[in-house]
Amino acid sequence: MTELMKQRLSDMASPSAMGRLLTGTRLIVLLGLIAALVTTAVVIGLWQGSSQYRPLYGEQEKFDRSQVISVLEQQGMDYYIEPQEGNVMVDRDSVGKARLALAAAGIEAQLPAGLDILSQDSSLGTSQFIENARYRHGLEGELALSIMALDAITNVRVHLAIPKKTLFVRREKEQPSASVVLSLSSGRELTTEQVTAIVNLVAGSVPELNAERVNVIDQQGRLLSSVINSEGKHSRNSSSYLEYVQKLEQSYIKRAARMLRPMVGIDNFQVEVAADINYDRTEATEESYAPDGSVRNEFNTVDRRIGKAAQGVPGALSNRPPEDGEEEDPNAGNERSESSRDYALDRVLKHTLYQQGQVKSLSVSILLNGQPDTFPPEQLANIKQLLADAIGINEVRGDQFSVLVYPFTKAEANLLADEPVWWMQLIWLDYLRYILSAVVALVILLVLVRPAIRQLSGSNKSTALTAPNDKLAAITGESGSENTALNNDTSPEIEAVPATEKTEITSLSSVVTSENYLELPSPETGLEVQSSYLQMLSEKEPERVAHVVKQWITPKDDDN
Repeated sequence: MTELMKQRLSDMASPSAMGRLLTGTRLIVLLGLIAALVTTAVVIGLWQGSSQYRPLYGEQEKFDRSQVISVLEQQGMDYYIEPQEGNVMVDRDSVGKARLALAAAGIEAQLPAGLDILSQDSSLGTSQFIENARYRHGLEGELALSIMALDAITNVRVHLAIPKKTLFVRREKEQPSASVVLSLSSGRELTTEQVTAIVNLVAGSVPELNAERVNVIDQQGRLLSSVINSEGKHSRNSSSYLEYVQKLEQSYIKRAARMLRPMVGIDNFQVEVAADINYDRTEATEESYAPDGSVRNEFNTVDRRIGKAAQGVPGALSNRPPEDGEEEDPNAGNERSESSRDYALDRVLKHTLYQQGQVKSLSVSILLNGQPDTFPPEQLANIKQLLADAIGINEVRGDQFSVLVYPFTKAEANLLADEPVWWMQLIWLDYLRYILSAVVALVILLVLVRPAIRQLSGSNKSTALTAPNDKLAAITGESGSENTALNNDTSPEIEAVPATEKTEITSLSSVVTSENYLELPSPETGLEVQSSYLQMLSEKEPERVAHVVKQWITPKDDDN
């Protein structure tokens, strides 16, 4: 059993078995390379074919696809419909010809109509309602064309609700409003500034239209104008407000850091600032007068009358002369005085508009690295006063400011933020992925592609000699002992051969003298291998050389 296992292992380790194994592996690799080349060629062909096509019209031009396809089929032009956007694609050399064909067929781009519709002929009986509707429709088209000038927008629809003017006085006057529907390009988004610009554009084009009554939505139903308040500014919950607060806090932190860095070191302090910002828009009007004023002019009037005033009911009885015996009182009469004094006073009327983003209060906390006795109380007080002046602490406003000395741990001193280790960061992971991909590609090139190319070029010549020895044994008729003798006799000749050729002859001699695996080289082997084989046989068996050559040049019978 042991002898049989050794024989099997030696057979598996023999050059012929390894040659057959390598031949099968190389065949698989060769087939894989051919499949990869074919796939690459197909992909490149499809890519080049698709790159030859261009859109027939732009994203903002809307055509009736059925009419466009009908014209292209009549003209015999190649086209296909893009699956993502649905655009009609034609050959890039035929774009101009196709557009001329569409123009000749009367097919025009369906762009929003502007105020040019007012120039259309109207009948004599056109009502005022139709004229107003036509004007509103033209204004909507003009606004849509203006908004479509933005790069990220492919199509726009504008709806205006303008109330009818009336001469009657109403308690609540109707205000105009507007709605804008946007179709954005694939993968594009509008910034807050762009949405604000669209709102202001629409509000400025319609009389008495406030920005708060303009709504902007996209094709997904999202209300883009929700971040804009009634004054056209950003609301407190918008991203711009949070960004403003963060920038303001960072500015205070940088001020404190510039003061602390030369005193305590770059890693020996930590500053945190919390700012309370008033983002409300406020207006105030105040009217005041000076307490002391000068007299500008004065009028005094005195009206004095002596005698008894007329009494009684007007008429004949009142006009009779007085009776005898009645005397008038000389002191009787009336007096009236009137005084008017006009002062010149200083009047002050002040209208104040408070800007958004004012700081209501600040809360600043500074932590210094060290033991409680590291900084003397006087030095700590000086540092605190210096930082308060640098940041701008206002106690009247209600600002809070504190400085504390506490020993830092190593993690707090070295890591200012919870960041991963450098080799765990995303940027290094991306680099590592690229490096591993390059290494794998290099290994595949050296292990699989290069041996396959060498095998196809015929560089490996010794594999052709590793095969069973049945044919040569049948031709020569030599026994195993004679082959052994042949092997022993050829050693002097091999020693005389140069080193480069000695390897081939030595391996060839071992093949010839093998008891189990020996065969003539196939006719497909190289001329150098065949000549070496003939030279070896001619030295030992010259009488059989002719028979060997005949065996090479004679075609093999498939039946045998």
